[in-house]
Amino acid sequence: MLAVTGCLRQMPESFPLHHAENSGNMIHGNAPFEMFDDAIHSSNRAAILTRGHKSFTDFANAEASHVILTLANSLRSNDDDGTRYARLAAQISEIKVPVVVFGLGIQAESDDINTITLHPEARELMKRLADKAELLGVRGKLSARVLEKECGVTNTRTTGCPSLLSRPHALVALRDTIQAGTHLKGRPSFNGTKLHQDSEKQALHRALQADHFIVEPVNKFNHAYFLATSRGERTDPPYFLREYIGSAGGEAGSRESQDELAQRFRSNYRLFRSPESWYQFNSEAVSYGYGTRFHGNMATILSGRPALWITHDARTRELVEFARLPHVSQEEFDEMGWEGVPEKLNYEPFFDRITALYNNFNSYLSMNGIKPVRTFASAARRGKGPKSEESEAPMDPSLRR
Repeated sequence: MLAVTGCLRQMPESFPLHHAENSGNMIHGNAPFEMFDDAIHSSNRAAILTRGHKSFTDFANAEASHVILTLANSLRSNDDDGTRYARLAAQISEIKVPVVVFGLGIQAESDDINTITLHPEARELMKRLADKAELLGVRGKLSARVLEKECGVTNTRTTGCPSLLSRPHALVALRDTIQAGTHLKGRPSFNGTKLHQDSEKQALHRALQADHFIVEPVNKFNHAYFLATSRGERTDPPYFLREYIGSAGGEAGSRESQDELAQRFRSNYRLFRSPESWYQFNSEAVSYGYGTRFHGNMATILSGRPALWITHDARTRELVEFARLPHVSQEEFDEMGWEGVPEKLNYEPFFDRITALYNNFNSYLSMNGIKPVRTFASAARRGKGPKSEESEAPMDPSLRR
């Protein structure tokens, strides 16, 4: 039995208007449940109480062999508030079984390690985790270097984001979709991050003009605008949409442009509160995805559709470079526009690396005492069979730290 805590598996109904969260994190939080049958999440109070335990910690200590901690980009460079680190450290100190970290990463604009510092509480948390695990799974080499420099923690293994490996049957479908060329037909899907910046604001405007889907993982202003326009209300759009120019070339911010904006937003906007609904939508309606949200694009490829990552920070770069996922810099995207995305959807480097990625991750699990997960190769051969299986080839030495 595995106990899982960290990222939520789904978003509450109050998200995003009254519950600040990033729905992309549920793709990461759901990964252990795609990989393993015998797992219970800390949010599943009913299951924990039914088993006769008063708390998640009591359940984990009594019944679980390990606690899987899904962390996402939990570390922040130059953070001035250590409250959340101290809170998690207190929880970890009460857990008596080994802890296995999924996808620990650092959020930083630059990959210059000399500009990155961690809060003292974050350092203490990392040291505590390092004591609880044989190896800590980190998203990329930058994260590993920061942990060594800031915390003296060296027992790390670069695994990328485990969510990438959580649905091997979807990656088989992705390969088949690309080979068949069907991703060039249908409607693309755009996701954005920093919509106040000119680059992403213009990308959003162009995506609307082209009738692409707009997938929103966090922004409450976009969602409030969608709800208002869906009720037929004439309301001011969020500030990053006010300069929208209609496809007919109307004046920026004119009544005609704003009416077109409202209509296009009603038709194209999407927000998801569960991974299952997100995957289903992508597989049924999306040709390919693109944007700056790491897990927005991850949800696309885990649905069997290709995506292009537009990198805008060190965290995203280290993830896509490790897995050899197709990506361009924000500056390159600004020059080529969405029209250039299809020719950048080159997944050959990723599929050349995929066996090594699975073997590396299964080696990490084995070192921490957890059974291996089902691989791309086994999914390609056997369809949707068992969820776990032994690795089939030696790990690529280049993936060892």
